[in-house]
Amino acid sequence: MYHLVFSLFILSIIGNGVYMHICLWAPMQRSTFDISTPGAHPCYRKIGPCGNINSTSSSPRTSLVVGSKYKVEFQQNLNHYYTVKPGALDISFANGLNPSENDFRVLHSFSDYNAMNQITQTNFSIDINLPSEACDECVLRVRYLSNNPEEDDHGTVFHQCSDIKLTQSSLNMIKTEEVVENIKQEHNEDPHDCCAPDSYTNGFFHVIPAIDYRSEGMIFYDKTAQQMRVMVSVNGGRGNSTYDGVFDMWMNFTSGYQYYYNRNNGTCDLYGLDYWNDWCFGNKYNQSEDFVAADIQCTSPFGPTHKCNQWRNGEFLFETYAQSECYPSSISRPSGERIDYIRGSPNPIAPGTFVPNPICLKQTKVKHASTRWMNLHF
Repeated sequence: MYHLVFSLFILSIIGNGVYMHICLWAPMQRSTFDISTPGAHPCYRKIGPCGNINSTSSSPRTSLVVGSKYKVEFQQNLNHYYTVKPGALDISFANGLNPSENDFRVLHSFSDYNAMNQITQTNFSIDINLPSEACDECVLRVRYLSNNPEEDDHGTVFHQCSDIKLTQSSLNMIKTEEVVENIKQEHNEDPHDCCAPDSYTNGFFHVIPAIDYRSEGMIFYDKTAQQMRVMVSVNGGRGNSTYDGVFDMWMNFTSGYQYYYNRNNGTCDLYGLDYWNDWCFGNKYNQSEDFVAADIQCTSPFGPTHKCNQWRNGEFLFETYAQSECYPSSISRPSGERIDYIRGSPNPIAPGTFVPNPICLKQTKVKHASTRWMNLHF
């Protein structure tokens, strides 16, 4: 099982630096840690097996119980979904102080998901069964295998390692069978797999009940022009009853530029984009989503009288209106977090919609971009 707190199309804060992509806090990763911003420096560790950070016998070490169930908690600090060859995330274990790549064995893995926005922070809480042998010096590792050639700087895999020790408990002296959970390797296509209209506009509401978070806004999607725009108002969560931020994002995949404009303070940040992803559902379009059901009652509060088709990727449940042209209806998960889409329209979008604020066009400092992007543009 895993728990995701996703921010599809939504940014509450944007940070400095050009680094990325995965950070681990339970158990705590080696060296520094920071998830306060997307693209945080400590989340960028590419060189295997442990991000080029070695351990010593005196390094901080988390003590865990042999054979017990443990909840690994980490964040995909940026999303690099690659439609041509979708990636995965995994959790692995190895014995020793600084084990080699071949020493690690996978305990759990699952598919990457298409956030339709690379600057998306997603929290995962994964239950695993710890190995059944005791060890004084061993390593628990999380990887993001992006497969995205835009991120091929020392490879396309991001690593985080945590130093642990496994001890016997008086309540757990019987050897526990180790459970290894792996990603489903074969995904079948379905006739219901579909894509949103090539030119599409809709509104959305996003809620995360666990932190009293909510946002609302508009999405403009133009496949032919290879452009997107998102306008969003957000609150800060934790009981805040008012919207405290209004933002615009312009994504031009032809130029490779993404602008993030904060209306409240009049600032704009520049980012380099990865590849364009079509707004599609199902394995026919390499979305890592398995078809679940057709023509069932929509779960969205804005469409309870309508019928929807469903797809699933882990805990993500995707719905589209069954009688419309693959109009998105909702994305949800069991915790109650969900995005509901409303007022979908397939009409052409005025070109001016995709013209960034003049303040953005003056921005020359890049806050995040891949090495390849920087080489092409600077």
